[in-house]
Amino acid sequence: MPRRFRAALTGLLLSASLLAPIPAAVPASAAEPPPNPPSKDGYTLDFQEEFNGTSLDQSKWLPKYLPHWTSTPENAKARYTVADGVLTERLDADTPAWNAKWDSTVKISSIQSYNKDWWHKFNASMPNDHHEPDFNGYTTKYGYFEVRAKMANVGGGGHQAFWLVGTDDTSSASANPEIDMIETFFSRPANWRIAGYGWGDPNFLGSWYSSDQAVPSGEPTKEFHNYGMEWTPTQLKFYYDGQLYRTIDDAPNMPMGMILGIYTDAGSGQHNDVWPKTWNVDYVRVYKKNGGYPEPYQRIKNRQTGQYMYADGGKVRCGAVPATQQNAQWARETTSDGYVRYKNRATGGYLNIENLTGTAEVTTVPTTYWSAQWKESTTDGRTRLQNRWKNTHFLHTEQRTGFVQHGDVPSTYWTSQWTFEP
Repeated sequence: MPRRFRAALTGLLLSASLLAPIPAAVPASAAEPPPNPPSKDGYTLDFQEEFNGTSLDQSKWLPKYLPHWTSTPENAKARYTVADGVLTERLDADTPAWNAKWDSTVKISSIQSYNKDWWHKFNASMPNDHHEPDFNGYTTKYGYFEVRAKMANVGGGGHQAFWLVGTDDTSSASANPEIDMIETFFSRPANWRIAGYGWGDPNFLGSWYSSDQAVPSGEPTKEFHNYGMEWTPTQLKFYYDGQLYRTIDDAPNMPMGMILGIYTDAGSGQHNDVWPKTWNVDYVRVYKKNGGYPEPYQRIKNRQTGQYMYADGGKVRCGAVPATQQNAQWARETTSDGYVRYKNRATGGYLNIENLTGTAEVTTVPTTYWSAQWKESTTDGRTRLQNRWKNTHFLHTEQRTGFVQHGDVPSTYWTSQWTFEP
C-alpha cells in the first residue's frame, strides 16, 4: 500500500454506480476461518465497519485516495462495490493513473478514514496541488485492529493494502509515521507483507522495517482470513487467524488514520493484463483494551550535549544521569486539542515555563495552563519543543548553564533539538 518502495501509495476511485456488477462473494470453504464475533474479551469495540447494505458509509470513509496531491482529482476516486456484506475494490484496464505528474503510471482504488492537505507526503518534491476539505471519519491511537479479507488472485505486479498514517504533523513536512498492516503483493499471494516507516518521525523506527513471509496456513486468494494487529505504546503485534505471526518492538505514539486500497505499478511492480483486479474485505474493526494503554516513560536527550532532562528542586536540569533515575523519566500526555504535557515520574510535576525565569520548571500546574503545553515539531530527525503560551520560546541548552532554558533560538541549533528514549 505504501509507496515506501519508491515513495508512495495509491488509490483510485470511481463511483460504484459507474461500475459493472461484481459477483456476490463466494461462500466460505470448509478450510476458511469464520468471521470473529464483534465482541472481544477484555476489549471494547471502538470502530465497526461490516460493509452491510449496498453503499459505502461516507461518514466513515472518504472514497478517494489522497486527492490533494493530484491535479486530476477525478482520478483519485475509488472503484468499488458493496454487496452481500463485502467491500470489493477494483482496478480496471481503463483505470487512469491517479497522479501521472508525480507518481508515473501508478493506478489506485482506495478509501480512507482521514484526509488533510499535506497528509502523507511520500515524495519530498511533490507540492500540495490544491486544497481539499478536511475529513475525519475515524482516527485513533492504540488498539486492536482486525480486517477479514480475501486477497486478489491475478498475478503480476500490484498489491492490496490496509495501512495507517499518523496525523500529528499537519505542516508541509508531514513527518508522520506509517504502519502497513497488510501490503500483500499479487506476485506472492501466499505471503503476508508487513512494513513500518518513520517518515521523519524521530520516535518511530529509525530504520524502516519490512517482513514478507508465507502465512502459516490456508490459501489467502481462495478464502477469507482474519488479519489482526495489536498496537500498544511500545509494540506492534500481528495475528493471523488469531495466532501471533510477527512482532515489531517499536510503535508510533500519535493518532493515525486508515487507508484501504488496491494498487498497481507502485513498488510492487508493473501490472499484467488480467482485469479486473479485485480484493474483498468482509469487515474492518478497531477495539480498545479495557483499562487503556499506559504511556511508557521516556528520557529526553539533548542533541548538542548528549545529556538528559531531569527534575531538580522545581527546575529542570540537563546532565549525565542513569537511565534508572526516575527524575529523568517523563510521561507524555496529549491534550484534546493536540498539544503535549510532560509529567515527571519522580515528582509528578509538569514541564512548564510558568514564571518566565528563562529556566524550565517542573511543578504542579493546572491542566489548562498553556505554560505547560508544548507543540512538537521535527527538524533533521529530532524534536523541537515549542511552548503554547509563549510560542517563540523553545527549550534549549544554548548558554550551557546546566539547566534547560527557554527562548527564541533558530531551528538549526542543535541545543534546541531533542530525542526521546523509552
